[in-house]
Amino acid sequence: MKKLILPLSILLTFTFACKRAHVTGVNATYVEMNPGVEQGDSVIHALLNPYKLQLDSVMNEVVGQTAFSLPNEKGKTETLLGNFVADACLEEGNKNYHPADSRPAQIAIFNNGGLRASLPAGNVTKGNVYELMPFDNELVVVTLSGTKMWELIKFAASTGGLPISGMNVGMHPDKTPGTVLIQGVPFDSTKTYKVMTSDYLSNGGDKYAFFKDPIASEKTGYLLRNAILESFNTARKAGKMITPVTDGRMYYEK
Repeated sequence: MKKLILPLSILLTFTFACKRAHVTGVNATYVEMNPGVEQGDSVIHALLNPYKLQLDSVMNEVVGQTAFSLPNEKGKTETLLGNFVADACLEEGNKNYHPADSRPAQIAIFNNGGLRASLPAGNVTKGNVYELMPFDNELVVVTLSGTKMWELIKFAASTGGLPISGMNVGMHPDKTPGTVLIQGVPFDSTKTYKVMTSDYLSNGGDKYAFFKDPIASEKTGYLLRNAILESFNTARKAGKMITPVTDGRMYYEK
């Protein structure tokens, strides 16, 4: 697990006058809660150690298993890690999305930059998942018109590959869209589509401008990280490992 740095070592400077003490200055330093770093202050170390042990016990908890490593790769049309995260968010996010029209999200889309670490083969800990997704991003469902959805599709194609679920995008060599299927059905510009994404991206982050001025934007109150954790939990309860595949969600057409 990556180091956790907390501003907990504080030196107070006192001035004594007439038998009364007054604080005249404060100097703060940082203490790394990292077993590989030697702590210089034994008092502070003794103070922090119980909390560090408690944190370690939580983060070292095994949440599930993968059949093979899921590396955090860039520059590919699709990756095992991206497919797993997008599928987990679409499935678990819909379980926690209760719209008035009872229509679930059909698609999930995220950004490669939001995935911050790889997942190892075998046992995966809660700490591994926090390293992968350190941000408290909430899942949001955005309803887009056919025109806005086409903007999303064009953007996805222009990147050459993004974490997506529920959609297949064929790309021409110039990175323009070719054949597009949504839940196995050809894209229809006269229809509206519901897209699961993060609150950061739904607000136009990372140049996802197609999410601006949607038909509707609905918060789920459910964290993206929790969708990943719950996906592991669901597989573990079923006695299964996480075994994502690359299945042609984004590909170059011949």
